[in-house]
Amino acid sequence: MKKLIFIITINFLTLSYGQIPKGTVQYKYYDYCNENLSKLEKSEVYPLFRTEELCSIKKCFRAISYPEINTIIYNRIVELAKANFQKKIYLFLIEGKGSVELAEKKNENLEDDNKLIYISVDDFKNAKEITKGKELYNSETEKLMNKK
Repeated sequence: MKKLIFIITINFLTLSYGQIPKGTVQYKYYDYCNENLSKLEKSEVYPLFRTEELCSIKKCFRAISYPEINTIIYNRIVELAKANFQKKIYLFLIEGKGSVELAEKKNENLEDDNKLIYISVDDFKNAKEITKGKELYNSETEKLMNKK
């Protein structure tokens, strides 16, 4: 009986976080792991935190937690914006209730003028730390697009 309860709990947790449909362009770039990123320093406060795994939007935003770790993550988020821009992957991060569906709708026409791919990074937490990460990514992308 304990195994059954554990499986149900895991499935509930998995389904309740980030309902980005697999196989969509949104999921592709949400989960896309950039290679050749800089090596991040370990947190002195949380030395077991695995910084080497921070290679995608998904992994960065799911790891947001304590201020000491968030500083590392925010630096990586800006680096991801630069790396994606260099690869001509123009992402715009959104959050809030219904953001997954909104991103899917906006991604129906990827040939529009802005060439942006919309990615939902949070559809239920509404945490200021996630908002900060989203704003850092979007402002870096916007800065790079304005230079272009």
